[in-house]
Amino acid sequence: MNIPLNEQRTIAARLVALTLISDGELANREVEALDRHDIAALLGTPRDVLIQAVIDHCQQLLARGGSAEAMRLLDLEQVEHMLDRVTDPSLRALTCQAMLVLSKADGRITQPEQTLLRHALSRWELSLSELGPQH
Repeated sequence: MNIPLNEQRTIAARLVALTLISDGELANREVEALDRHDIAALLGTPRDVLIQAVIDHCQQLLARGGSAEAMRLLDLEQVEHMLDRVTDPSLRALTCQAMLVLSKADGRITQPEQTLLRHALSRWELSLSELGPQH
């Protein structure tokens, strides 16, 4: 699978957006962490693309018309499809690093955030120690 790097970066932005929304809440500290850690630049994508990915994901959840509880469920098949489309090893590590930083931003890592991060690490055969220092 030969996917252009720009498309991989857009998918990485969607994975980060999914991390932010995976627990059904978008905490202010998570949004602030996007800028404080310059997550968009880390992923090599414009900030607007990252914010649009968050908005798009929220709209998709609302379009499903489910309850707040149903919105917390991760669609692992969709996640696996996105994970498989990011093939650049460096981008994979940076994406997981961003997911971890944002998951920790509100002071707790929820079960859905943990599930998503563990799934990405496992699928991409990465370990937490490979992600570098966390701020």
